[in-house]
Amino acid sequence: MNWITLIIVLMVLFFIVIILYYAFKYLRKSRKSVLISSFKCIDGHVVKSKGELIIDNFLHINGIKHIYEKTIKVNGHSIKYDWYLPDIRIYIEYWGYYGKEYEARKKEKIKLYKKGKMLLLSIENEMFDDIYSNLRKKLGNYINITESRNQIRHCPNCGVILDDRFTQKSKSINI
Repeated sequence: MNWITLIIVLMVLFFIVIILYYAFKYLRKSRKSVLISSFKCIDGHVVKSKGELIIDNFLHINGIKHIYEKTIKVNGHSIKYDWYLPDIRIYIEYWGYYGKEYEARKKEKIKLYKKGKMLLLSIENEMFDDIYSNLRKKLGNYINITESRNQIRHCPNCGVILDDRFTQKSKSINI
């Protein structure tokens, strides 16, 4: 093997290593974006977490008109809200994450809502121990939510209408 052949082989190997490096980097980046979950709600909204799925389905099932995730300007700053209820002019934010950066953004958004004199309902993870009652209480201060709207029951995960087996109060089984 002469020197020219050796240099060509080394250059080809070098380019293969570079191509593999960037291919790996690209695949790793695209894999991260795939890991972001999405869930389809009964009304067709696609949300980012099961908590958002439950809240969105609650709003839909109770006939509460809502808009999901749009960006608005408040005092020159952009806010991407979780839900807006146009009939009662209330914004809903679900604070479902933790961490230093997230908490800082949360405080900033709450401050902007106050500066813009906008009504904000905050939903915290702790409310999910009895989320339907808690949502009914929070929203009940602004809108009448009656039980009759809940006659049609949906699966909170897939949105399928549940039949009588799932909507009746559980019966005790004698063994």
